[in-house]
Amino acid sequence: MSVPAPRLIVTLAVALLAATMTGCDAKHDDGAGAGAAAPAATGHDVDEAVARGRRDAEQAADRWEAERAADKPRSFVVRGGLPTQVGNWEPNNQAFKLALADGCFAPPAPGVLPPTPVDGEVRWADGVVQRRPATAPLQGYGKSLPAELKSRCGTAQSPRLTVTSVSATTRTVQTTEGAATVPAWEITFADTSVRVIDLALTDDPPPDPGRSIESASTATVGADGRTVTVGFGGSPDGPGPCGSDYRPVAVQRDRVVAVAVVGIRKPGPTVAADGVRIACPMVMASRTVTITLDAPLAGRALIGAAGLPLLPPPTQSTQPTQPAPPKG
Repeated sequence: MSVPAPRLIVTLAVALLAATMTGCDAKHDDGAGAGAAAPAATGHDVDEAVARGRRDAEQAADRWEAERAADKPRSFVVRGGLPTQVGNWEPNNQAFKLALADGCFAPPAPGVLPPTPVDGEVRWADGVVQRRPATAPLQGYGKSLPAELKSRCGTAQSPRLTVTSVSATTRTVQTTEGAATVPAWEITFADTSVRVIDLALTDDPPPDPGRSIESASTATVGADGRTVTVGFGGSPDGPGPCGSDYRPVAVQRDRVVAVAVVGIRKPGPTVAADGVRIACPMVMASRTVTITLDAPLAGRALIGAAGLPLLPPPTQSTQPTQPAPPKG
């Protein structure tokens, strides 16, 4: 069994779970508490939300076109999944979980840590290859731990882990540009069968730092090439102020289609019979919206309003000829 291990940088997966939909206040906090029900959207509110969604989609398309025109290197943003914990902590080793997150390691024995290469290779499924700076094994663990918690390292709460081996391997991960095979470190520890497979390259931060990233994360295209169904996390499809309807807005250009998802609050009472404000569950529901494009998507890119691809990029017509030795 494989479960995600803690990662001490903000990953895109976390960002997607925490993000809000364009024009959606399903997780709105207006002083009545997180998850409080919000008033239903009026016609004016809907028009404003749709206009805002269209502006976001237009800006995403503008940025995409500008980056391609500047011939910038492809971004390498991992959609979660690394580091990955393989196996489960034994009953008498439950404290090891916190120790790993804390980066609480005993000094490795000589020869345990391999030398860190200068760089490594990212090979996307569509044939694009890029070299990225390499990262050393165990890098990043514990670095963001608050100072007041560092003293617990080496205690029964967070014992020191002994690294017994680190070996170079590769792993296929999902990125915002599709699947990619990348170098990784496989790490083992004393007194446990748990292994950790960690990224051995430096990845990029999510695009547009500081912007809300819509939780739209998947898309499928119908056989006609024009019917696009976008999947995302949002409010439930139910009655009352805790439910929402969603509308897609698409900006269609020659090389890219940008889609924003606009949330519309359903009507219903926001205060219960006892006078207490209705609280909505703080759990995302899996939702979809469908939009019909003016022309088949064909080889155009499909992105969300924050610039994240909703489909793997179109296949490249040529592949690089640079050598691809295995790197760790």
